[in-house]
Amino acid sequence: MRFIWRNLPVFFIWLVGLSMLNNSLHHISPPVESVRLLSFFSLAAALVLLWYACRKDYGDDRMLKPFVAWAVILAGLYLTPFMHGLSLPLDESTQRLWYELSALAQFAILLVHGRTWLARWDWVWVFGVTLAFGAILENGGIVLGFFSEPGYLLYFPGLPAPVATTLGWVNVLYCAFFAVEKLLPPMPAVAKGLICALIGLSLDIPFDPVATRLGWWVWDPSLSAKIWDVPMVNFIAWFWALFPYGTAYYWVRQWKNYGEGRKVLLLVGSFPVILMVEFLGVVASLSLAGDRKSLFIFERFFSSLGLM
Repeated sequence: MRFIWRNLPVFFIWLVGLSMLNNSLHHISPPVESVRLLSFFSLAAALVLLWYACRKDYGDDRMLKPFVAWAVILAGLYLTPFMHGLSLPLDESTQRLWYELSALAQFAILLVHGRTWLARWDWVWVFGVTLAFGAILENGGIVLGFFSEPGYLLYFPGLPAPVATTLGWVNVLYCAFFAVEKLLPPMPAVAKGLICALIGLSLDIPFDPVATRLGWWVWDPSLSAKIWDVPMVNFIAWFWALFPYGTAYYWVRQWKNYGEGRKVLLLVGSFPVILMVEFLGVVASLSLAGDRKSLFIFERFFSSLGLM
């Protein structure tokens, strides 16, 4: 149990994939068949990070046996949804409520887990700056018109995005930050940003087909370019949301001649630049992919502001 608690984000990634797999096969009718394979992105990410966790805890000379033992247990449990045909479909409102409560519970648990490794200013970076950026991303997607998130219990005052989906950005990036700072070898800021994006995608790829089917977020009906029944723009936006932010986050944090408070202000002040990089990355990727319907939503938004 101590190993699990010390490396909780690794097991969190594993659990998200497992829960999406189980939900897609046994609690949704008809089942979301694509998640049979997509959930293995989460399992693969968890096993890679498990390797590094075992190296950290047991050392290179003694880590192989515990890694194999843990890997067999996690992989074996991961396969259990394939081993029975029990079907217990849950209605959409119940599913949304469980998702909302689980997102809040995950945030609370990770907040407590932060005491195992976060220093004083780390709390501001992870649960302050990152939460603010996540709120901008989540509400921005709604304001632009790509999706809506109706029917939740808790919303931040005056904002269209619910508390659960906003906190979800922190939950994902907390796992990525833990992996980068506690498990993986040293690397440049750009590589750290890429790791953040890849870990985020490993969680989102099995998650979004389920969330889309259940209406946890409702996409603009014009978005016809889809991957696994999810608008293509979702996965493109996820990459471009996390990669520039993770890169800037670690680039600013490595500056040794600035105090922590000043670095926080610099990163927050650079949000417009980061968002512009993300916007240009998304637009370029959509153009290359030929997704004109998503590009039209941007055009429609800027036209409504009189900018086009």
